[in-house]
Amino acid sequence: MTRISVIIATHNRADLLSIALESVARQTLDPTRYEVIVVDNASTDNTAALIGQMSATMPQLRCIAEERLGLSWARNAGLAAAQSPYVAYLDDDARAEPEWLEALLAAFEETSPKPQCVGGPVFLNWNGLPQRVPARFWSLLSYVSHGDRNRALTDKEHLVGANIAFDRDALLETGGFSTNLGRKGSQLLSGEEAQVVARIRQRGGLVFYAANAAVWHIVQPDRIRKSWLWRRIFWDGASQPVLDGVPERTRSYCALQAYRDLKRIGYFTLNAALALFRRDQERSLDFALYATQRAGRLRTHLLLLLGSA
Repeated sequence: MTRISVIIATHNRADLLSIALESVARQTLDPTRYEVIVVDNASTDNTAALIGQMSATMPQLRCIAEERLGLSWARNAGLAAAQSPYVAYLDDDARAEPEWLEALLAAFEETSPKPQCVGGPVFLNWNGLPQRVPARFWSLLSYVSHGDRNRALTDKEHLVGANIAFDRDALLETGGFSTNLGRKGSQLLSGEEAQVVARIRQRGGLVFYAANAAVWHIVQPDRIRKSWLWRRIFWDGASQPVLDGVPERTRSYCALQAYRDLKRIGYFTLNAALALFRRDQERSLDFALYATQRAGRLRTHLLLLLGSA
């Protein structure tokens, strides 16, 4: 029986998927100890042909289809198909280091107390692009680094879906990934893995950092544009009310939160203008992004108020 299942969800990214799969094929872990599941999430490109080609040299590779568009739908489909006690998620635009799986599996099987969630560093592969995104916003590109030693993470330290693994039973007990969150086409909703990690912690589970389980996340050309940063911040804000459990609250609560959102948007916008007047462009950008993030929260609170979310 395999010990760990690699799950890669993909949608129309065959060119990038090939890089991810090649990195998984080069793992130091014995191939008989892991399986690879690609979840084809309504792709219309040559993803199926690529899988067929690569399966000739990767006998542990198989592909399943999930026609409901959305990253959480795809991740849950991979979870349901997995046959190992542990599941490791890798983004289709990421490249795993050769020791990735070996380090994740060792963290699960050699750490005491046993963790229910393990993740590692995510470094950015700029792929020759100019590094225009300020370092303070790299986390929006899935950058993660918690040092060079293995250790338990505090509730203030995060992991990301580009490089995260779970005890399969523990993940199933949390209900898997919320389909109200996660990328869906052009909507950059996020936070589905953060919600799962929070639920694991609420149950007393250990969240662990494996320093040698590293992956490289490829920065796409559109993600160094300011327009992408604004969109990413907006949808980050739009995801927060769902993470905070607002959908279970009353409509009057949603109305109050929407009012508070409007006040904060005004506050941040005013401060952005003042900072710009003082020629402090960095601080002006920060306040403008805070306002955009709050606008995302307002969007979700209004939809919940209207019963449309």
